[in-house]
Amino acid sequence: MSPGIGMPELLVVLVLALVVVGPQQLPVMMRKVGQMMAQARAMAKDFQNSFEEIGRETELSELRREIDALKQANPINQIHGELDKAARGTQDDDIRALKLKHVEQNQAETDADKAAKAAKLAALDSEGPQSMSPEADARADAAASADEAERAAPVETTPAKPVDEIKGR
Repeated sequence: MSPGIGMPELLVVLVLALVVVGPQQLPVMMRKVGQMMAQARAMAKDFQNSFEEIGRETELSELRREIDALKQANPINQIHGELDKAARGTQDDDIRALKLKHVEQNQAETDADKAAKAAKLAALDSEGPQSMSPEADARADAAASADEAERAAPVETTPAKPVDEIKGR
């Protein structure tokens, strides 16, 4: 059962009002009670409308925040940044490969110098220090000058790909 006012309770209230107020003042009092009920309903409706408006404003502020977040998280800028990172990585790889090639060339030159010196020493040892012939001396000098010519040759120091190509220009 609901705790509301039913027909028997309503009749008791009307009889009491008729006895307390009197038959002449009853219509005036009922009119005032109706006006108060209308005012209470209007206030309740205003209260409800203000809550709904606050809810809409909250939703709008959340939508604005989401839109701002989407503007901040521009996927094109993220993709551009990733492409720049990849280009820098490729350029670094090319530079590392070039340095490695240069180190290998220097190592080969050093090994060739050592071999030439060892050959010259072997030639000197086999012929003896006093009996070195002018032909052997000329051969040793020619080998040394060939080694120097190889070292003096320009070493390629540019990357395999142009820098502008690597950067994607």
